[in-house]
Amino acid sequence: MKSYNSNAAWKQLNGLLPIDFQIKEDNLPVEETWDWNGNKMHLDRYPNPAAEYRIFLHHGVGTNGRQLNMIFGHKMAALGYEVVAMDNLGYGLTEVNQKDIKYEDWVQSFTDFIHAENKRDYKKTILYGLSAGGMLVYSVACLLKEVHGIIGMCFLKNDDKRVQYETVKFPKTNWLALPLLRSLCSLSFGKVRIPIKGLSKMNDLVNNKEALEIFLADELSANSSVQLQFIYSFVTYQLPIPVAQFDKCPLLLTQPEKDTWTPLAVSQISMEGIKAPFTIKILEDAGHYPMEEKGLKQLIQYADEFIKSL
Repeated sequence: MKSYNSNAAWKQLNGLLPIDFQIKEDNLPVEETWDWNGNKMHLDRYPNPAAEYRIFLHHGVGTNGRQLNMIFGHKMAALGYEVVAMDNLGYGLTEVNQKDIKYEDWVQSFTDFIHAENKRDYKKTILYGLSAGGMLVYSVACLLKEVHGIIGMCFLKNDDKRVQYETVKFPKTNWLALPLLRSLCSLSFGKVRIPIKGLSKMNDLVNNKEALEIFLADELSANSSVQLQFIYSFVTYQLPIPVAQFDKCPLLLTQPEKDTWTPLAVSQISMEGIKAPFTIKILEDAGHYPMEEKGLKQLIQYADEFIKSL
């Protein structure tokens, strides 16, 4: 099994976090793999047999599961929750053995994983998503029979042109990009891979310049490459349940105050008219991937309060 022990990037980033948030050697998550359609999905788990809730973490297009455990998972585990993060296809240490990867595969694999976990050992389900992971876990919640709460760092309805304009790297070319992607995929170029940082505002991933350099060089996160068909399916994906009809569970948006990639307005556009209880909490001084101490402490506080209120 591949291990994050061989990945220098997360260790370097860990060293840039506030001391209280750095994962110590004696508190590393348990690394596992889970088979999904022949792919070996890498898991980072903080097990707790006595926990009432299990928090499932999903990364965005510039991060991986270990990086989520660094800023969120291990602190929530210390509060008594079981926590597990999965690296989805093309990210982290997941071993991909399928030729075609679409955004729908991300949604389905995470949904199937949660079903498998609850069948193996039932606990109440909380979903947490950072960046693109926010709306992904919303979509997964739509497909689950039972979910108790959703926490997102942002919620992006990617097929909304207003959201696309705010979040892509070259917004003025949007009118051309989508038809071009559609044509390339229809002409069998869908499997062609492209660096995700070439399309997205990856320079806004984190507000710490030293950390940004590490992210942009890390092939397990912000320097990963994705298939053109993944991008096309990502920006055309239709939510399983429109937000105006979603009432399965409460949602918490923990919006970083100084997020220059996905400011509050894009989440408000995406979640406008949502039927379920929807709470917004601002993480002071924090960037898109928050590394600032005040914002990180607020993230843990707000998440814990939210779960305890369910």
